[in-house]
Amino acid sequence: MRVIKKMVALCMLLSLLTIGVQALQKEPKSIVAHANGNGVLKLGDEEFKVTSVIIKLFEGGRAELNLISEITVFVSGTWERAENDRKVINLKITGGATGGGVEASGDLRLRGEKQIERVSLQGESKTSHRVISFNFQAAD
Repeated sequence: MRVIKKMVALCMLLSLLTIGVQALQKEPKSIVAHANGNGVLKLGDEEFKVTSVIIKLFEGGRAELNLISEITVFVSGTWERAENDRKVINLKITGGATGGGVEASGDLRLRGEKQIERVSLQGESKTSHRVISFNFQAAD
């Protein structure tokens, strides 16, 4: 448990360091959002309880997700804001989690600009074709 707390603190510190001058603008071009809460990552028949999520959305549409569980899972992909709701981010995952990568899509709902409310993704492994799903709800 101490290792997980240290990893979360380190990830959050590194995330905060990546926020530049853009944080002072009204409409940030890059976003770093995080939350503690409850989630489940399913990789085929395996399930992992996820307790924290850190998401980095970079200018240009690149995304990085860190899912903190008994293991830490790093995935990457792309993002864009939903047209009908500025707090919803559409995500497409194209790499990470397995050696061959993952293809998944879903959405991220923000509370404000830097706090995650929920994340939902569905897809499959590129190599094993195992179904992958991730659902996370932030604690209140």
